[in-house]
Amino acid sequence: MKLNNLKLILNSSKYQWILFYLILYSFHFPGEFTWSGWIYYHGVFQQILFIIGVLLIILNVLQLNSRINKFFLIIYMVSLLHALNYQWVYQTQLNFHLFEYAVQNFGILWKEFFPFLHEWSMVHYFPFLILILFYDPFLVFTRYRVNPTFLLLIVYLLLLFQSKLNDQTLPSIHQKQNQKQNRNRFINHIPNDSHIVMIVLEGVSRKHLIGVSSNYINFSSLENSHFYIPMPHTSKSLFTWMTGESQINSSRIQSTKQIEGESLPFLLKQKYFYETKMIYTQSIYFEGMNLFFPNVFQEVQDKTVLEKKFDTQKKYFSWGMDDRVVISEFKHLNFDSQPLLIVVGLSQTHSPYFTHSHQDVALPKVLRHTKALEENIELIDELISYIKTNSKKETFLFITADHGESFGEGGAHAHNYSLYNQEIDVPFLMYKIQSNELLIPKLGSSIHFKQTLLDLLQKESHRKENSQNFFSSNYQLELVLKTWNSEIQRGLVLDQKKYIFHTDKDTLYEMDLDDKNRKIILDSKLKEQLLKKMYEHMQN
Repeated sequence: MKLNNLKLILNSSKYQWILFYLILYSFHFPGEFTWSGWIYYHGVFQQILFIIGVLLIILNVLQLNSRINKFFLIIYMVSLLHALNYQWVYQTQLNFHLFEYAVQNFGILWKEFFPFLHEWSMVHYFPFLILILFYDPFLVFTRYRVNPTFLLLIVYLLLLFQSKLNDQTLPSIHQKQNQKQNRNRFINHIPNDSHIVMIVLEGVSRKHLIGVSSNYINFSSLENSHFYIPMPHTSKSLFTWMTGESQINSSRIQSTKQIEGESLPFLLKQKYFYETKMIYTQSIYFEGMNLFFPNVFQEVQDKTVLEKKFDTQKKYFSWGMDDRVVISEFKHLNFDSQPLLIVVGLSQTHSPYFTHSHQDVALPKVLRHTKALEENIELIDELISYIKTNSKKETFLFITADHGESFGEGGAHAHNYSLYNQEIDVPFLMYKIQSNELLIPKLGSSIHFKQTLLDLLQKESHRKENSQNFFSSNYQLELVLKTWNSEIQRGLVLDQKKYIFHTDKDTLYEMDLDDKNRKIILDSKLKEQLLKKMYEHMQN
Protein backbone atom coordinates (compact mmCIF):
# COMPACT_ATOMS: atom_id res chain seq x y z
CA MET A 1 0.00 0.00 0.00
CA LYS A 2 2.80 2.39 0.92
CA LEU A 3 4.65 1.60 -2.30
CA ASN A 4 1.50 2.33 -4.29
CA ASN A 5 1.10 5.64 -2.49
CA LEU A 6 4.72 6.52 -3.22
CA LYS A 7 4.23 5.59 -6.88
CA LEU A 8 1.14 7.80 -7.08
CA ILE A 9 3.06 10.69 -5.50
CA LEU A 10 6.01 10.33 -7.86
CA ASN A 11 3.70 10.20 -10.89
CA SER A 12 1.68 13.20 -9.71
CA SER A 13 2.43 16.30 -11.75
CA LYS A 14 2.00 18.64 -8.77
CA TYR A 15 4.59 16.74 -6.71
CA GLN A 16 6.93 16.65 -9.71
CA TRP A 17 6.57 20.43 -9.99
CA ILE A 18 7.47 20.80 -6.35
CA LEU A 19 10.47 18.46 -6.68
CA PHE A 20 11.69 20.26 -9.82
CA TYR A 21 11.41 23.63 -8.10
CA LEU A 22 13.23 22.40 -5.00
CA ILE A 23 16.11 21.12 -7.14
CA LEU A 24 16.34 24.45 -8.95
CA TYR A 25 16.25 26.38 -5.71
CA SER A 26 18.73 24.17 -3.89
CA PHE A 27 21.34 23.21 -6.48
CA HIS A 28 21.18 25.27 -9.71
CA PHE A 29 24.06 27.67 -9.00
CA PRO A 30 27.77 27.76 -9.92
CA GLY A 31 30.73 26.70 -7.87
CA GLU A 32 31.01 24.18 -5.09
CA PHE A 33 28.21 23.04 -2.82
CA THR A 34 29.12 25.25 0.14
CA TRP A 35 26.84 27.17 2.47
CA SER A 36 28.56 30.52 1.78
CA GLY A 37 28.26 29.93 -1.99
CA TRP A 38 24.58 29.03 -1.63
CA ILE A 39 23.90 32.18 0.39
CA TYR A 40 25.71 34.38 -2.14
CA TYR A 41 23.76 33.07 -5.14
CA HIS A 42 20.46 33.28 -3.26
CA GLY A 43 20.43 36.99 -2.56
CA VAL A 44 17.35 39.17 -2.06
CA PHE A 45 16.65 39.49 -5.78
CA GLN A 46 16.74 35.73 -6.34
CA GLN A 47 14.64 35.04 -3.24
CA ILE A 48 11.95 37.36 -4.59
CA LEU A 49 12.04 35.56 -7.94
CA PHE A 50 11.65 32.17 -6.24
CA ILE A 51 8.76 33.41 -4.05
CA ILE A 52 6.91 34.59 -7.17
CA GLY A 53 7.45 31.14 -8.65
CA VAL A 54 6.07 29.44 -5.53
CA LEU A 55 2.88 31.51 -5.75
CA LEU A 56 2.42 30.65 -9.43
CA ILE A 57 3.00 26.94 -8.78
CA ILE A 58 0.43 26.98 -5.94
CA LEU A 59 -2.14 28.57 -8.25
CA ASN A 60 -1.29 26.01 -10.90
CA VAL A 61 -1.66 23.07 -8.44
CA LEU A 62 -5.00 24.45 -7.21
CA GLN A 63 -6.03 24.75 -10.89
CA LEU A 64 -7.46 28.25 -10.49
CA ASN A 65 -7.83 29.80 -13.98
CA SER A 66 -5.62 26.92 -15.12
CA ARG A 67 -5.00 28.09 -18.71
CA ILE A 68 -3.99 31.59 -17.68
CA ASN A 69 -1.89 30.31 -14.79
CA LYS A 70 -0.10 27.75 -16.97
CA PHE A 71 0.71 30.45 -19.51
CA PHE A 72 2.14 32.81 -16.90
CA LEU A 73 3.93 29.95 -15.15
CA ILE A 74 5.78 28.79 -18.26
CA ILE A 75 6.75 32.38 -19.18
CA TYR A 76 7.99 32.88 -15.65
CA MET A 77 9.89 29.59 -15.50
CA VAL A 78 11.68 30.29 -18.79
CA SER A 79 12.70 33.71 -17.44
CA LEU A 80 13.83 32.21 -14.12
CA LEU A 81 15.95 29.57 -15.86
CA HIS A 82 17.66 32.26 -17.95
CA ALA A 83 18.37 34.25 -14.77
CA LEU A 84 19.82 31.20 -13.01
CA ASN A 85 21.92 30.34 -16.06
CA TYR A 86 23.23 33.91 -16.20
CA GLN A 87 24.48 33.52 -12.64
CA TRP A 88 26.03 30.18 -13.52
CA VAL A 89 27.74 31.14 -16.78
CA TYR A 90 29.15 34.46 -15.58
CA GLN A 91 29.61 33.33 -11.97
CA THR A 92 28.12 36.40 -10.37
CA GLN A 93 25.08 37.22 -8.30
CA LEU A 94 22.09 38.55 -10.24
CA ASN A 95 20.90 41.54 -8.22
CA PHE A 96 18.79 44.68 -8.55
CA HIS A 97 21.72 46.69 -9.99
CA LEU A 98 22.30 44.19 -12.81
CA PHE A 99 18.57 43.96 -13.49
CA GLU A 100 18.31 47.75 -13.71
CA TYR A 101 21.36 47.84 -15.99
CA ALA A 102 19.82 45.19 -18.28
CA VAL A 103 16.56 47.12 -18.55
CA GLN A 104 18.31 50.42 -19.29
CA ASN A 105 20.56 48.89 -21.97
CA PHE A 106 18.23 46.28 -23.41
CA GLY A 107 18.47 47.81 -26.89
CA ILE A 108 22.14 46.83 -27.04
CA LEU A 109 22.31 43.81 -24.75
CA TRP A 110 19.73 41.73 -26.60
CA LYS A 111 22.35 41.19 -29.30
CA GLU A 112 24.38 39.20 -26.76
CA PHE A 113 21.56 36.68 -26.23
CA PHE A 114 22.78 34.07 -28.71
CA PRO A 115 26.45 34.32 -27.61
CA PHE A 116 25.10 33.82 -24.08
CA LEU A 117 23.29 30.63 -25.16
CA HIS A 118 26.51 29.46 -26.79
CA GLU A 119 28.12 29.34 -23.33
CA TRP A 120 25.54 26.89 -22.00
CA SER A 121 26.28 23.23 -21.35
CA MET A 122 23.99 20.24 -20.92
CA VAL A 123 23.16 21.10 -17.31
CA HIS A 124 21.87 24.53 -18.41
CA TYR A 125 19.62 23.16 -21.15
CA PHE A 126 18.31 20.16 -19.24
CA PRO A 127 15.69 21.96 -17.07
CA PHE A 128 14.10 23.32 -20.26
CA LEU A 129 13.61 19.74 -21.43
CA ILE A 130 11.89 18.91 -18.14
CA LEU A 131 9.73 22.00 -18.52
CA ILE A 132 8.61 20.83 -21.96
CA LEU A 133 7.69 17.40 -20.56
CA PHE A 134 5.53 18.99 -17.90
CA TYR A 135 3.36 20.51 -20.61
CA ASP A 136 3.65 17.67 -23.14
CA PRO A 137 2.51 19.97 -25.99
CA PHE A 138 2.35 17.18 -28.57
CA LEU A 139 0.63 14.70 -26.18
CA VAL A 140 3.33 12.13 -26.86
CA PHE A 141 3.56 10.91 -23.28
CA THR A 142 -0.13 11.37 -22.57
CA ARG A 143 -1.05 9.23 -25.57
CA TYR A 144 1.21 6.36 -24.55
CA ARG A 145 0.70 6.79 -20.80
CA VAL A 146 4.38 7.25 -20.24
CA ASN A 147 5.73 9.75 -17.71
CA PRO A 148 9.52 9.95 -17.70
CA THR A 149 9.64 13.25 -15.77
CA PHE A 150 10.67 11.80 -12.43
CA LEU A 151 13.50 9.86 -14.08
CA LEU A 152 14.67 13.02 -15.84
CA LEU A 153 14.61 14.90 -12.54
CA ILE A 154 17.01 12.31 -11.15
CA VAL A 155 19.24 12.67 -14.24
CA TYR A 156 19.11 16.45 -13.83
CA LEU A 157 20.19 16.14 -10.20
CA LEU A 158 23.10 13.92 -11.21
CA LEU A 159 24.12 16.44 -13.88
CA LEU A 160 24.17 19.19 -11.25
CA PHE A 161 26.45 17.19 -9.00
CA GLN A 162 28.67 16.10 -11.90
CA SER A 163 29.06 19.70 -13.09
CA LYS A 164 30.59 20.68 -9.76
CA LEU A 165 33.41 18.21 -10.37
CA ASN A 166 34.33 19.37 -13.87
CA ASP A 167 35.90 22.82 -13.67
CA GLN A 168 37.85 22.72 -16.89
CA THR A 169 40.31 25.22 -18.32
CA LEU A 170 40.77 25.39 -22.03
CA PRO A 171 44.40 25.01 -23.09
CA SER A 172 46.19 27.81 -24.87
CA ILE A 173 46.52 27.24 -28.58
CA HIS A 174 49.30 29.78 -29.06
CA GLN A 175 52.87 28.85 -29.82
CA LYS A 176 55.84 30.91 -28.66
CA GLN A 177 57.69 32.93 -31.26
CA ASN A 178 61.34 32.40 -32.04
CA GLN A 179 61.79 35.90 -33.39
CA LYS A 180 64.64 37.78 -31.66
CA GLN A 181 64.15 41.42 -30.69
CA ASN A 182 65.81 43.49 -28.01
CA ARG A 183 63.52 44.55 -25.18
CA ASN A 184 64.16 47.42 -22.77
CA ARG A 185 62.48 47.93 -19.42
CA PHE A 186 63.16 51.64 -18.90
CA ILE A 187 63.01 54.88 -20.86
CA ASN A 188 63.98 58.36 -19.67
CA HIS A 189 62.22 60.72 -22.04
CA ILE A 190 59.76 61.07 -24.93
CA PRO A 191 60.27 64.20 -27.06
CA ASN A 192 57.10 66.25 -26.76
CA ASP A 193 56.80 66.73 -30.52
CA SER A 194 56.58 62.96 -31.11
CA HIS A 195 53.45 61.30 -32.43
CA ILE A 196 51.67 59.02 -29.97
CA VAL A 197 49.43 56.21 -31.21
CA MET A 198 47.64 54.00 -28.70
CA ILE A 199 45.89 50.83 -29.88
CA VAL A 200 43.51 49.24 -27.40
CA LEU A 201 42.59 45.66 -28.27
CA GLU A 202 39.22 44.35 -27.12
CA GLY A 203 39.14 41.45 -24.67
CA VAL A 204 42.76 40.27 -25.09
CA SER A 205 44.86 39.16 -22.15
CA ARG A 206 48.64 39.21 -22.12
CA LYS A 207 48.78 35.42 -22.46
CA HIS A 208 46.58 35.59 -25.58
CA LEU A 209 48.97 37.94 -27.38
CA ILE A 210 52.25 36.27 -26.42
CA GLY A 211 52.15 33.67 -29.21
CA VAL A 212 50.78 35.79 -32.06
CA SER A 213 53.18 36.59 -34.89
CA SER A 214 53.94 40.08 -36.15
CA ASN A 215 56.28 41.42 -38.82
CA TYR A 216 57.59 44.07 -36.44
CA ILE A 217 57.01 43.14 -32.80
CA ASN A 218 58.04 40.04 -30.89
CA PHE A 219 55.07 39.60 -28.59
CA SER A 220 56.75 36.72 -26.75
CA SER A 221 58.76 39.49 -25.03
CA LEU A 222 55.61 40.10 -22.95
CA GLU A 223 56.49 37.03 -20.90
CA ASN A 224 57.60 37.71 -17.33
CA SER A 225 55.85 41.06 -17.20
CA HIS A 226 52.49 42.02 -15.69
CA PHE A 227 50.23 44.94 -16.48
CA TYR A 228 46.96 45.20 -14.57
CA ILE A 229 43.66 46.94 -15.08
CA PRO A 230 41.52 47.54 -11.96
CA MET A 231 38.20 46.36 -13.43
CA PRO A 232 37.61 44.03 -16.43
CA HIS A 233 35.02 46.14 -18.24
CA THR A 234 35.42 48.18 -21.44
CA SER A 235 33.94 51.60 -20.67
CA LYS A 236 35.49 51.78 -17.20
CA SER A 237 38.86 50.60 -18.52
CA LEU A 238 39.01 53.15 -21.36
CA PHE A 239 38.09 55.86 -18.87
CA THR A 240 40.91 54.74 -16.56
CA TRP A 241 43.49 54.82 -19.36
CA MET A 242 42.62 58.45 -20.13
CA THR A 243 42.18 59.75 -16.56
CA GLY A 244 44.09 57.51 -14.15
CA GLU A 245 40.90 57.00 -12.14
CA SER A 246 39.49 53.53 -11.62
CA GLN A 247 36.11 54.43 -10.04
CA ILE A 248 35.75 50.76 -9.12
CA ASN A 249 32.71 51.38 -6.93
CA SER A 250 30.52 52.54 -9.82
CA SER A 251 29.32 50.61 -12.86
CA ARG A 252 29.23 53.64 -15.18
CA ILE A 253 31.63 56.43 -15.99
CA GLN A 254 31.26 59.29 -13.49
CA SER A 255 32.81 62.32 -15.18
CA THR A 256 33.07 65.96 -14.13
CA LYS A 257 34.49 69.10 -15.72
CA GLN A 258 37.51 68.78 -13.45
CA ILE A 259 38.16 65.18 -14.51
CA GLU A 260 37.80 66.18 -18.17
CA GLY A 261 40.21 69.08 -17.70
CA GLU A 262 42.80 66.76 -16.13
CA SER A 263 42.43 63.97 -18.69
CA LEU A 264 45.36 62.88 -20.84
CA PRO A 265 44.03 64.14 -24.23
CA PHE A 266 43.07 67.50 -22.76
CA LEU A 267 46.46 68.01 -21.07
CA LEU A 268 48.44 66.98 -24.19
CA LYS A 269 46.49 69.50 -26.26
CA GLN A 270 46.85 72.24 -23.65
CA LYS A 271 50.51 71.75 -22.69
CA TYR A 272 52.11 70.37 -25.85
CA PHE A 273 49.65 71.40 -28.61
CA TYR A 274 48.79 67.86 -29.62
CA GLU A 275 46.01 67.22 -32.09
CA THR A 276 43.87 64.55 -30.44
CA LYS A 277 41.60 62.01 -32.10
CA MET A 278 39.81 58.83 -31.05
CA ILE A 279 38.93 56.12 -33.57
CA TYR A 280 36.63 53.52 -32.03
CA THR A 281 35.05 50.68 -33.98
CA GLN A 282 32.45 50.16 -31.27
CA SER A 283 29.73 52.62 -30.29
CA ILE A 284 30.40 55.26 -27.65
CA TYR A 285 26.65 55.56 -26.99
CA PHE A 286 26.83 53.10 -24.15
CA GLU A 287 27.32 53.51 -20.39
CA GLY A 288 27.96 57.24 -20.66
CA MET A 289 31.03 57.08 -22.94
CA ASN A 290 29.37 59.64 -25.25
CA LEU A 291 29.28 62.09 -22.34
CA PHE A 292 33.03 61.87 -21.75
CA PHE A 293 35.19 61.07 -24.79
CA PRO A 294 33.84 63.79 -27.16
CA ASN A 295 34.56 66.30 -24.38
CA VAL A 296 38.24 65.39 -24.06
CA PHE A 297 39.20 64.54 -27.66
CA GLN A 298 39.07 67.08 -30.46
CA GLU A 299 37.53 64.48 -32.75
CA VAL A 300 35.84 61.12 -32.10
CA GLN A 301 35.00 58.68 -34.88
CA ASP A 302 33.04 55.74 -33.51
CA LYS A 303 31.09 52.90 -35.12
CA THR A 304 28.02 55.05 -35.69
CA VAL A 305 30.12 57.50 -37.74
CA LEU A 306 32.34 54.94 -39.49
CA GLU A 307 29.36 52.90 -40.74
CA LYS A 308 28.10 55.96 -42.58
CA LYS A 309 31.52 56.78 -44.05
CA PHE A 310 32.33 53.29 -45.34
CA ASP A 311 30.42 50.56 -47.10
CA THR A 312 30.33 48.10 -44.21
CA GLN A 313 26.88 46.60 -44.53
CA LYS A 314 28.37 43.10 -44.60
CA LYS A 315 31.30 43.80 -42.30
CA TYR A 316 29.91 44.59 -38.88
CA PHE A 317 28.43 42.72 -35.94
CA SER A 318 26.44 43.56 -32.81
CA TRP A 319 29.29 45.13 -30.81
CA GLY A 320 31.63 46.34 -33.53
CA MET A 321 32.78 46.14 -37.14
CA ASP A 322 35.59 45.09 -39.45
CA ASP A 323 38.56 46.88 -37.85
CA ARG A 324 40.22 47.45 -41.22
CA VAL A 325 38.25 50.71 -41.51
CA VAL A 326 40.96 52.14 -39.22
CA ILE A 327 43.45 52.01 -42.09
CA SER A 328 41.30 54.35 -44.16
CA GLU A 329 41.06 56.75 -41.23
CA PHE A 330 44.86 56.80 -40.81
CA LYS A 331 45.30 57.75 -44.44
CA HIS A 332 43.51 61.03 -43.71
CA LEU A 333 45.95 61.98 -40.93
CA ASN A 334 48.72 64.52 -41.50
CA PHE A 335 51.86 63.13 -39.86
CA ASP A 336 53.98 66.12 -40.93
CA SER A 337 52.08 68.77 -38.96
CA GLN A 338 51.65 69.17 -35.22
CA PRO A 339 52.14 66.15 -32.97
CA LEU A 340 49.28 63.66 -32.93
CA LEU A 341 47.64 61.66 -30.15
CA ILE A 342 45.58 58.93 -31.81
CA VAL A 343 43.72 56.46 -29.57
CA VAL A 344 42.33 53.49 -31.48
CA GLY A 345 39.82 51.09 -29.92
CA LEU A 346 39.31 47.86 -31.87
CA SER A 347 36.35 45.47 -31.67
CA GLN A 348 36.80 42.24 -33.65
CA THR A 349 37.95 40.26 -30.59
CA HIS A 350 34.72 41.08 -28.76
CA SER A 351 32.27 38.18 -28.45
CA PRO A 352 31.14 36.61 -30.79
CA TYR A 353 34.70 37.23 -32.16
CA PHE A 354 34.27 38.55 -35.69
CA THR A 355 36.68 37.63 -38.48
CA HIS A 356 36.45 38.82 -42.06
CA SER A 357 38.31 35.80 -43.45
CA HIS A 358 36.49 33.01 -41.63
CA GLN A 359 32.92 33.82 -40.65
CA ASP A 360 31.88 30.31 -39.62
CA VAL A 361 30.08 30.82 -36.28
CA ALA A 362 30.30 27.07 -35.67
CA LEU A 363 34.06 27.42 -35.20
CA PRO A 364 34.97 27.02 -31.50
CA LYS A 365 35.00 30.39 -29.77
CA VAL A 366 38.67 30.13 -28.73
CA LEU A 367 39.66 29.65 -32.38
CA ARG A 368 37.39 32.52 -33.49
CA HIS A 369 38.97 34.79 -30.88
CA THR A 370 42.47 33.75 -31.97
CA LYS A 371 41.70 34.30 -35.64
CA ALA A 372 40.19 37.73 -34.90
CA LEU A 373 43.30 38.62 -32.85
CA GLU A 374 45.60 37.53 -35.67
CA GLU A 375 43.66 39.76 -38.07
CA ASN A 376 44.04 42.66 -35.62
CA ILE A 377 47.81 42.13 -35.51
CA GLU A 378 47.92 42.07 -39.32
CA LEU A 379 46.09 45.40 -39.19
CA ILE A 380 48.60 46.80 -36.68
CA ASP A 381 51.48 45.66 -38.91
CA GLU A 382 49.89 47.52 -41.80
CA LEU A 383 49.51 50.67 -39.67
CA ILE A 384 53.17 50.44 -38.60
CA SER A 385 54.23 50.12 -42.23
CA TYR A 386 52.11 53.11 -43.21
CA ILE A 387 53.51 55.29 -40.40
CA LYS A 388 57.10 54.28 -41.20
CA THR A 389 56.56 55.44 -44.76
CA ASN A 390 54.59 58.61 -44.10
CA SER A 391 56.03 60.10 -40.90
CA LYS A 392 59.43 61.68 -40.47
CA LYS A 393 58.88 62.16 -36.75
CA GLU A 394 59.36 59.41 -34.23
CA THR A 395 56.07 57.70 -33.43
CA PHE A 396 55.56 55.97 -30.10
CA LEU A 397 53.08 53.14 -30.52
CA PHE A 398 51.40 51.74 -27.40
CA ILE A 399 49.61 48.40 -27.71
CA THR A 400 47.38 47.21 -24.90
CA ALA A 401 43.81 45.99 -24.20
CA ASP A 402 40.76 47.15 -22.29
CA HIS A 403 40.58 43.81 -20.44
CA GLY A 404 41.20 40.13 -21.01
CA GLU A 405 38.76 37.30 -21.72
CA SER A 406 37.90 34.06 -19.93
CA PHE A 407 37.40 30.81 -21.82
CA GLY A 408 36.43 28.48 -19.01
CA GLU A 409 39.32 29.12 -16.60
CA GLY A 410 37.93 28.47 -13.14
CA GLY A 411 34.47 28.22 -14.66
CA ALA A 412 34.56 31.86 -15.86
CA HIS A 413 33.43 33.01 -19.31
CA ALA A 414 33.76 36.27 -21.29
CA HIS A 415 34.72 39.07 -18.85
CA ASN A 416 33.52 41.32 -15.99
CA TYR A 417 33.38 38.77 -13.16
CA SER A 418 36.86 37.35 -12.62
CA LEU A 419 40.01 38.97 -11.21
CA TYR A 420 42.35 36.24 -12.36
CA ASN A 421 44.99 37.11 -14.94
CA GLN A 422 43.06 35.97 -18.00
CA GLU A 423 40.80 39.02 -17.44
CA ILE A 424 42.93 41.69 -15.73
CA ASP A 425 46.54 41.07 -16.85
CA VAL A 426 46.59 42.81 -20.23
CA PRO A 427 49.42 43.22 -22.75
CA PHE A 428 51.30 46.49 -22.61
CA LEU A 429 54.23 47.58 -24.72
CA MET A 430 55.69 50.70 -26.30
CA TYR A 431 57.22 50.42 -29.76
CA LYS A 432 59.25 53.22 -31.36
CA ILE A 433 58.24 52.79 -34.97
CA GLN A 434 61.03 54.70 -36.72
CA SER A 435 63.74 53.37 -34.39
CA ASN A 436 62.40 49.81 -34.17
CA GLU A 437 62.83 49.77 -30.38
CA LEU A 438 60.61 47.75 -28.05
CA LEU A 439 59.97 48.76 -24.44
CA ILE A 440 57.99 46.68 -21.96
CA PRO A 441 57.76 47.58 -18.25
CA LYS A 442 58.24 44.77 -15.77
CA LEU A 443 55.11 45.83 -13.87
CA GLY A 444 52.46 48.48 -14.39
CA SER A 445 48.82 49.46 -14.35
CA SER A 446 46.43 51.52 -16.46
CA ILE A 447 45.78 53.82 -13.48
CA HIS A 448 49.38 55.08 -13.90
CA PHE A 449 49.45 55.35 -17.70
CA LYS A 450 48.46 59.02 -17.80
CA GLN A 451 51.02 60.02 -15.17
CA THR A 452 53.77 57.92 -16.76
CA LEU A 453 53.27 59.50 -20.18
CA LEU A 454 53.11 63.04 -18.80
CA ASP A 455 56.23 62.35 -16.76
CA LEU A 456 58.17 61.10 -19.81
CA LEU A 457 57.14 64.12 -21.91
CA GLN A 458 58.74 66.50 -19.41
CA LYS A 459 62.40 67.37 -19.50
CA GLU A 460 64.35 65.44 -16.93
CA SER A 461 65.53 68.64 -15.28
CA HIS A 462 61.89 69.69 -14.70
CA ARG A 463 60.71 66.29 -13.60
CA LYS A 464 59.87 65.48 -10.01
CA GLU A 465 60.69 62.12 -8.51
CA ASN A 466 57.61 60.09 -9.37
CA SER A 467 56.99 56.54 -8.20
CA GLN A 468 53.91 56.32 -10.46
CA ASN A 469 56.03 56.15 -13.61
CA PHE A 470 56.11 52.43 -14.42
CA PHE A 471 59.11 52.94 -16.73
CA SER A 472 61.21 54.06 -13.75
CA SER A 473 63.34 51.72 -11.65
CA ASN A 474 61.69 52.71 -8.33
CA TYR A 475 58.13 51.98 -9.45
CA GLN A 476 55.93 50.07 -7.00
CA LEU A 477 52.35 49.01 -7.57
CA GLU A 478 49.51 48.99 -5.08
CA LEU A 479 46.26 48.38 -6.91
CA VAL A 480 42.74 47.58 -5.72
CA LEU A 481 40.74 45.30 -8.03
CA LYS A 482 37.01 44.69 -8.34
CA THR A 483 34.62 42.82 -10.61
CA TRP A 484 32.24 45.01 -12.57
CA ASN A 485 28.78 45.72 -11.13
CA SER A 486 29.19 42.77 -8.79
CA GLU A 487 30.74 41.91 -5.44
CA ILE A 488 31.67 38.35 -6.48
CA GLN A 489 35.39 39.16 -6.14
CA ARG A 490 37.59 41.90 -4.72
CA GLY A 491 41.34 41.97 -5.19
CA LEU A 492 44.60 43.66 -4.36
CA VAL A 493 48.08 43.80 -5.90
CA LEU A 494 50.62 44.64 -3.20
CA ASP A 495 54.33 43.96 -2.62
CA GLN A 496 54.70 41.65 -5.61
CA LYS A 497 51.76 39.57 -4.41
CA LYS A 498 48.20 39.31 -5.58
CA TYR A 499 45.17 38.74 -3.35
CA ILE A 500 41.65 37.76 -4.42
CA PHE A 501 38.70 37.62 -2.06
CA HIS A 502 35.85 35.31 -3.14
CA THR A 503 32.80 36.75 -1.43
CA ASP A 504 30.67 33.71 -2.27
CA LYS A 505 33.09 31.51 -0.28
CA ASP A 506 34.23 34.13 2.24
CA THR A 507 37.75 33.02 1.28
CA LEU A 508 40.83 35.19 0.72
CA TYR A 509 43.60 33.80 -1.48
CA GLU A 510 47.23 34.89 -1.74
CA MET A 511 49.16 34.09 -4.93
CA ASP A 512 52.10 35.14 -7.07
CA LEU A 513 51.56 37.75 -9.78
CA ASP A 514 51.21 34.94 -12.30
CA ASP A 515 48.35 33.40 -10.24
CA LYS A 516 50.54 30.49 -9.12
CA ASN A 517 51.24 29.16 -5.61
CA ARG A 518 47.73 30.07 -4.49
CA LYS A 519 46.98 29.55 -0.82
CA ILE A 520 44.18 30.46 1.58
CA ILE A 521 44.95 33.14 4.17
CA LEU A 522 43.98 31.69 7.54
CA ASP A 523 45.47 34.42 9.74
CA SER A 524 42.37 36.41 10.76
CA LYS A 525 44.30 39.65 11.50
CA LEU A 526 46.11 39.58 8.15
CA LYS A 527 42.84 38.82 6.37
CA GLU A 528 41.16 41.75 8.10
CA GLN A 529 44.00 44.12 7.14
CA LEU A 530 43.93 43.08 3.48
CA LEU A 531 40.13 43.28 3.22
CA LYS A 532 40.26 46.77 4.74
CA LYS A 533 42.64 47.84 1.96
CA MET A 534 40.38 46.28 -0.67
CA TYR A 535 37.23 47.99 0.55
CA GLU A 536 38.52 51.33 1.81
CA HIS A 537 41.49 52.17 -0.40
CA MET A 538 40.68 55.03 -2.79
CA GLN A 539 42.75 55.19 -5.98
CA ASN A 540 43.76 58.45 -7.59
